[in-house]
Amino acid sequence: MQGSATDPLVVIDEVNKHYGDLHVLKDINTTVRRGEVVVVIGPSGSGKSTLCRAINRLETIDSGTITIDGKKLPEEGKGLAQLRADVGMVFQSFNLFAHKTVLENVTLGPRQVRGMSKADADKQAMQLLERVGVANQANKLPSQLSGGQQQRVAIARSLAMDPKLILLDEPTSALDPEMINEVLEVMIGLAKDGMTMVVVTHEMGFARKAANRVLFMAEGEIVEEATPEQFFSNPQTPRAKDFLSKILTH
Repeated sequence: MQGSATDPLVVIDEVNKHYGDLHVLKDINTTVRRGEVVVVIGPSGSGKSTLCRAINRLETIDSGTITIDGKKLPEEGKGLAQLRADVGMVFQSFNLFAHKTVLENVTLGPRQVRGMSKADADKQAMQLLERVGVANQANKLPSQLSGGQQQRVAIARSLAMDPKLILLDEPTSALDPEMINEVLEVMIGLAKDGMTMVVVTHEMGFARKAANRVLFMAEGEIVEEATPEQFFSNPQTPRAKDFLSKILTH
């Protein structure tokens, strides 16, 4: 672990993004510190996923800068591949390779990108699959697993690259309710272990339990930024109060 826990790891400075006439990110400024869990919440269409995907350049930005560990996001080529190796990503839809076993899915990156031997990659992968509770599924194909198991494999795959940061874009929204908790438990474990995470989610329980900071977005802007305790008990803006009144009464 390099640096101290207060080091800025991701610095987002005056970032703007348009899709045609739609201004989806408006002058976004925020810093994610090493070891911090930042949960991004807000209504649909507020720019949460776009922001998350901009951090590893799955989405390009129109203006402003994003730096990770002191380096500006590279445009393309080798630098971008290196960045993506350092920044794990877990999607809503798992994105596992369907024709590869669970073990192969988790060892692919370390072998191809990090140059790890098969024996070392297999050993590490089994430890990670154990950690997320699916080691007994190592030789199955993704289609033979439940959604919750597939998402836990996706988290293990992301961890296998030993990333500086993991981005999770609505990691539980495609799951059945009974599978959501098994994935959230793994995420809470990562948070306790000090993994730096940016999580876009609708799971307010996770935000309360695991977040160091909540970013509330609406219409492309960060409207409010606070600790979970402050945000949920005493939101400062009408927009946040309205959002919370809708979700917390159900």
